[in-house]
Amino acid sequence: MQETKVAILLPANVWFCPFVNIYTHNFDKYNIKYDIINWDKSGNENTCAYSYKGHTGNSSLSKLLGYWKFSRFVKKALIQGHYDRIIVFSSQIGIFCSLFLKKYYQSKYIFDFRDLSIEQYSFMRRPFLRLLNNSYANVISSPGFKKCLPKGIKYYISHNFVADNVLNALAPKPQKLPQDPISVLTIGGIRIDANPQIIEALGNKSGIKLDFVGRGAGANTLKDIVNGNDFKNVFFEGYYDKEEEGDIIEKATFLNIFYPDWISHKTAMSNRFYNSLIYKRPMIVTKGQIQGDYCEKYNVGLAIDTTIGLDQKLKDWLKNTNMEEYQGNCIRLLKVFLKDDNHFKSMLQRFLAH
Repeated sequence: MQETKVAILLPANVWFCPFVNIYTHNFDKYNIKYDIINWDKSGNENTCAYSYKGHTGNSSLSKLLGYWKFSRFVKKALIQGHYDRIIVFSSQIGIFCSLFLKKYYQSKYIFDFRDLSIEQYSFMRRPFLRLLNNSYANVISSPGFKKCLPKGIKYYISHNFVADNVLNALAPKPQKLPQDPISVLTIGGIRIDANPQIIEALGNKSGIKLDFVGRGAGANTLKDIVNGNDFKNVFFEGYYDKEEEGDIIEKATFLNIFYPDWISHKTAMSNRFYNSLIYKRPMIVTKGQIQGDYCEKYNVGLAIDTTIGLDQKLKDWLKNTNMEEYQGNCIRLLKVFLKDDNHFKSMLQRFLAH
């Protein structure tokens, strides 16, 4: 097992892909050598063995061309690096490399799926099936994706967390949520999504503040909304070290995970969802989506279908919730996810050894 060398194919900067740690944590544990081959879209990546520096336009055709060019870069890097096993993140890379993977790495790669993408187009169905059928295993980060993926294929579930962090979170801790003011935190990649609705619902509301911590394409647009409405209780902070994430979350009262009514968002489970459970900070999620379903079933936050009256809903939730029961619910759900994680890790060990 020690001699195995793995390549991780990543279509973005590492900072935006914390799920990579799920694999690297296990590789470090078993002394597996690995390299990351990524697309450096921000232009400041310096931690990867191979980083592609190409850019694309905003059109769908331009983006597809960009992924095709990136796939050529990936193939050259794989040949140069002489890798034994591969972890393939994203349909875009997998589809454009599917023939290459079948020829040189059949049953020697894991395909890891974390967002709906070009595989939903009918003309991509054939190469996508080729990608799935020639892998060692196919991994999804949310059971909701099964609704949109080919049937009759086994999918392992790899939740967006490092198991050690979850194990440390299984013990309830006496704590009181910060409520002076009530802090609603959006942390990580800052996108447009439904954040304008959250800002407009909570902007300048008494006893509430909103914090956006992270970076992303939506940050400037959200700042324009805040400035245009003269909201005084909305604050933005940029880049943060991942080691600081826990401390930042623990200063919050609620985690904002409210998503728009899009199929890509209905089926996905975000990093913030798991952080909400790990750090025992109630979530604000969308009713009817998979995160909303979990939230309501286990009573771990507030599932809403509209932001109207959100400020009062937050106050009512805090007033009517028994924190000891809430923490117990978080732990109960994390234990369910740990069972999925154990199945995934067993598969990963077999993959590295076979």
